[in-house]
Amino acid sequence: MKRKATIGKSKALGRVCSFGVALMIVSVVVSPAFALDPMGPPATDLRKGEYKGGIDISFSSQDLDTSPGTWKRYVDAVLDDSGPANLGTLDNFEVYRAYATVAYSPAYSWEAFVRLGGATGELGDEFWSQGEEFDSGLELAVGAGLRATFFEELALKIGGLVQANYSEFDGKVDASGWAGPHFLEVKMLEAQAAIGATYLCSDRFSVYGGPFAHVIYGDIDYVYSVNDNFDFVTWQFNWDVEDDINYGAYFGARYKLKQDCSFNIEYQQTSNAYAVGASLMFRR
Repeated sequence: MKRKATIGKSKALGRVCSFGVALMIVSVVVSPAFALDPMGPPATDLRKGEYKGGIDISFSSQDLDTSPGTWKRYVDAVLDDSGPANLGTLDNFEVYRAYATVAYSPAYSWEAFVRLGGATGELGDEFWSQGEEFDSGLELAVGAGLRATFFEELALKIGGLVQANYSEFDGKVDASGWAGPHFLEVKMLEAQAAIGATYLCSDRFSVYGGPFAHVIYGDIDYVYSVNDNFDFVTWQFNWDVEDDINYGAYFGARYKLKQDCSFNIEYQQTSNAYAVGASLMFRR
């Protein structure tokens, strides 16, 4: 009995170490440049060889911290001047996402998942404080991640997950009184990592949550053109989104609609972002 307990602890420790390695790999991969996605329970509910699929939706609002950027001015398509441009923080950038998600368990206590869907972004606050509005329209969004169970006993599971997503938001920025629309493009790469617990309250209902880390990188391009006498003048601005690792917490609830179908809803909060997400999954 003691030997079985030792073996169980060793397997759990091995999964934690493997998960840590996966976390470091994902962190390195996403460092170049991926808004908050639903995370779900921080432990897998799939057995080896099983899969599930469904829909994930989310709304998030976050402050994008930018590094000092540059501006360039072109006159009749010829570079005329350039210099530094400081945007500071783009407050309350709002993102709506919807994904089709497929998950598969390649090994005991492990789950891998991929997401493909669309996203749209809006300015929660004004960009130039001139009453302007921005709506990107629907753009492609992709994501992927890993989930693992470290410990399971009776109604309690402890596990973790890492996930990342990439989206682009491209559209017009316009305001009354402007001669013509301006164009804004935001590229975002985001990664999340969480460790937490899932508790089964009944056969159908469970709650989950825990702490998580969130990091975001990206790029902001802003372009507009004006007719200046007989010259066609184009202004181009560029900033990098560089955010330190932000820490927060999330919690959610899952309800089993029937044996092979479940619904969950959750809330996430960090120092500069929050999100509400929901998922509907069918298990096979």
